[in-house]
Amino acid sequence: MSKPCPATSVTDLCVDKTGESVDERRRRHAWQMLLILGASVSYFVMGMSLSWPNVLASDLLSENSTLFSTHLQLDDWQMDMMGSILTIGSVPGFLVAGWMIGRLGRRWSLAVAVVPGLLGWAAIAFALDATMLIIGRFLDGITCGMVTLAVITYATEIPDTTHRGSVGTIVCFMFLIGTGIGVSLGIFLTWYEVAFINVGLLLLYIIAIVPCLPESPTFLAVNDKDKAAHRILERLRGTYADLDAEIKLLKQLNRVTDATSKWGALLSLENLKRISLLSCLFFIQNFSGTAVIRVNATRILEASGVNLDKDISTTILLVVPICGVFVLTSLVDRIGRRLCLVVSMAPMVVAYAILGCYVFLSNYQVTIVSFASLYSNHSHETGSIQKIESPENEWSWLPLGCLLVCIFAMNIGIESLPWHLSSELFPTTIRSQAMSVCTVVGSVFAAAALQLYSPMQSFLTPAGLYWTYAGVSALGIVFILLTIPETARQAVG
Repeated sequence: MSKPCPATSVTDLCVDKTGESVDERRRRHAWQMLLILGASVSYFVMGMSLSWPNVLASDLLSENSTLFSTHLQLDDWQMDMMGSILTIGSVPGFLVAGWMIGRLGRRWSLAVAVVPGLLGWAAIAFALDATMLIIGRFLDGITCGMVTLAVITYATEIPDTTHRGSVGTIVCFMFLIGTGIGVSLGIFLTWYEVAFINVGLLLLYIIAIVPCLPESPTFLAVNDKDKAAHRILERLRGTYADLDAEIKLLKQLNRVTDATSKWGALLSLENLKRISLLSCLFFIQNFSGTAVIRVNATRILEASGVNLDKDISTTILLVVPICGVFVLTSLVDRIGRRLCLVVSMAPMVVAYAILGCYVFLSNYQVTIVSFASLYSNHSHETGSIQKIESPENEWSWLPLGCLLVCIFAMNIGIESLPWHLSSELFPTTIRSQAMSVCTVVGSVFAAAALQLYSPMQSFLTPAGLYWTYAGVSALGIVFILLTIPETARQAVG
């Protein structure tokens, strides 16, 4: 065993860089990635949950039968509920997960988290009416909330600090791939057949995947299970790490909360400050247009005069975000979280500003053409021959380009990093509780941004709405640079 070296972070404690071969380090990192990939299967199903209403809507237009060959009829408000009830259900899921992850541990929380979703998808698969669908979607929403906290917490505590951010993006990839697979399956399968597939995936997850995952060594160390933590850490960190020093430091970083309850520890000045910073960051995330673009990208294009068929729209909404996450993976541990957020939001400022100008000038042009058309009709009535046509818009590609820039840019950082920061900014003993508070705030802001989309568009005009998004993004850059702490390569406890 080599001599201990100076400790710089929790997960890089005393690693002898000359003692561990490149192949050994790669094998360790591959094992860590495999663990995160297995834990993220539930995130894959969560992505399918998000896109499932599109499958239902498509089926109802052509074949509205259920599994039992009865007819299913949904009103507009019931179709809206297929999306919104998922967010509503996630709120109690977040709150329950805050207690559960700290009590049961990370591994078994992953299994318990998907039980409501398993029941929910079964209710959807056997649904006879809209009520059963709504109940199923609510139960699935509870799972979405619980899974979010459990998976992100696990993905924060398993990898080495040096590549914690890039490994954590596996979660984003699984979500995006699940979203795409869900839409793709809807081309060949009915809505209830897709529900059965999700039931099967969740059963596989509980029975075959979660039991093979190790418990988080961070959780074990903080709860005085040193032998178990040491055994798992040896596989994760390698034989050249001073594991005893890592366990000691983990306990030291979490000792501050020992004198009070875990929920009470959130009321300390430092933790309240971090919760406030993350709440502001979630506000910037959602009111810079990310929530609206995720749900209303097609409506934005149509309002801008761009009509795309279903296949092209699906390709754009799936391929472009994945490209953005690829960039995030390569940058997040190299330049840090703060700069990734800035790199993400800077192109959004420009794209929103240009999109607002385009919409404003297009509406102005339509107004001029309308007046000209009225004058033309008057001249025709008086015997004068004058034909005025609306000129071809040579810039019709511009709104599509702006939207592509926004979708790509937001996936470089602002779309996912606030969720990861809510895990990295708090020590193990209060991580799940703090995350539950932050994620509930984030969900409330997301729901508000979506619900206010049409009212804001009516009050501010479409151009004003995009300029508002640009302004929020610009202020967000300043806020991030001045207040958000860097967590890359830093100990998170």
